[in-house]
Amino acid sequence: MRPLRILVAAAVAASGVLLASSPASAAGVTATFTKTSSWGSAFEGKYTIKNDSGTALSNWKVEFDLPAGGNVTSAWEANLAKSGTHFTLSNVGWNGSVPAGGSVSFGFIATPGGATPSGCKINGADCGGGSSETAPGKPGAVTATGG
Repeated sequence: MRPLRILVAAAVAASGVLLASSPASAAGVTATFTKTSSWGSAFEGKYTIKNDSGTALSNWKVEFDLPAGGNVTSAWEANLAKSGTHFTLSNVGWNGSVPAGGSVSFGFIATPGGATPSGCKINGADCGGGSSETAPGKPGAVTATGG
């Protein structure tokens, strides 16, 4: 019976090593906001879209909200659509394709100067990118019981 316990313990330990060495998921597509300038009544903002998904991105769309009374008054390198204080900026013809590992940026002017975009989504996902999946942790000590 003892050889069976050793064999089971070895198999469990080996599977734990395999699980622990599984790679974490790729970072994905992210959109990072930067306030490049502010002058009280308005600000200039910039989003940088980074593609770490491992495959080319053919189109992109960034959505965000501004506080009540906020407005995006102009944008460059992106098409702008508005619905109240919800704004959608999408690629123009020449910057929609973002290769794996590549990035693209667009800018805009918005009011008021102290506002900051919130609720950002890139192609419907959180702008932070990544995945809610995590790699398994280190397995605990292996013990054999029974007799």
